[in-house]
Amino acid sequence: MYSATVFIISKRKELSVKYKKLLKALNHEVYVISNLAEAFREIPNKEPELIIISDTIGEELSDFCEKIRVLTFNFRPIIIALSKSSEEEDRTKVLNAGADDFLSEPISSLEFQARINAHLRRYIENSLNPVTFFVQKNFTLKYLNRIIDAKKDCAVILLDILGLNLYREIYSELAYEKVLQTVASIVNSTLNSEDFVGHHFGSELVMVTTIEKAQKVAQFLVFAFENVVERFYSKNDFENKFIIFSGDEKIENKIPLMKLGVAVIQNENGRYKDYKDVMNSLYMILKMCKKSEKSSCYFDRLQLQGQGQEKNKKILITESDEALSYLLQTNCNLNGFDAYVVEKGDDILSVYNSLKPSVVIVDYGREDTKEGISICEKIKLINKNTKIIFSSSLHAKKEILSAGADLYLPKPYEINALIKWIQKFLDE
Repeated sequence: MYSATVFIISKRKELSVKYKKLLKALNHEVYVISNLAEAFREIPNKEPELIIISDTIGEELSDFCEKIRVLTFNFRPIIIALSKSSEEEDRTKVLNAGADDFLSEPISSLEFQARINAHLRRYIENSLNPVTFFVQKNFTLKYLNRIIDAKKDCAVILLDILGLNLYREIYSELAYEKVLQTVASIVNSTLNSEDFVGHHFGSELVMVTTIEKAQKVAQFLVFAFENVVERFYSKNDFENKFIIFSGDEKIENKIPLMKLGVAVIQNENGRYKDYKDVMNSLYMILKMCKKSEKSSCYFDRLQLQGQGQEKNKKILITESDEALSYLLQTNCNLNGFDAYVVEKGDDILSVYNSLKPSVVIVDYGREDTKEGISICEKIKLINKNTKIIFSSSLHAKKEILSAGADLYLPKPYEINALIKWIQKFLDE
């Protein structure tokens, strides 16, 4: 699954071709360079994992190893010296100059491959995440740049376990690692030796596969995760479809269950210029996954973006305390929101339907009628994307969040805290 880029720096053509064939047989990408100026130019560009330097380069081997080590200090490749000499002084001088190994020629093909494999195996193992055993971010970004430079037609998949960080905080580090290991097993079951998978930020994984296979892989990942997510939660949390983190006396937004977001793009005909371009496109698609209630996958399509479309900043307030409702409306308007107040009653849904607000602030109301709970449930039936902030002097967090509220806000509360939550919901 993980292949390396190898530079052979030598002026001896026949042996260079031999070594190249031996390394390509191990599924590595190999470049033969006979010009020292070209070597100094290409090494920083391609950042090879391994550099083989022959004593035919026309410069003292130890001096050249020192220069290469300085040139590559930021990505630290393996440096192997090749020489016809077997003298101890020559070997130690080169090793002390920065080489990781010294191979005396002639050397058998099997020994050459075994030694190279040993070095690369250790190099890749040191780059692996200890939980998933996938390579870390620096290796991933390097791989993306290589396929872009090579104009390789392929599909790039970004996978993220949305909600994993909050799950980690609530359920412990051990449970967090179990989720990652399970997802890693699912990913491994979909890929073969020609595909690539590595970490990006946090729980994000980047996968590279063929264009023909990408859609089936993405759909299977979603299907498999939805079928195992239940095992990570207590029975009560899974049945509620959300997690309560603290007691009724504290403010809390609804913490949904984890879901898998999978974004897929096609890299064809030099479409992307670098890994940043690729990741930006994937993040744009991943935003759609975040809006979905369950695990989902989305694919890149030509999208037309509207111009001059303003964000909906309408806030609907239903608060039985007249003084408080006036205070809320005033503060919302002062912070740039379009706030409207409506009294509870039969007309609230008609006002909601005509106004189409982004955020609704609801209070519990009378304990016997639970009018606020009823309003919350009806609004969510009309539009599940409307954000509902539910304030209450009654401690009924589970009931309120189960009714569809996105934030539980116990009274009394700070107005500034409410304003910050409104802005957060508008920015989502």
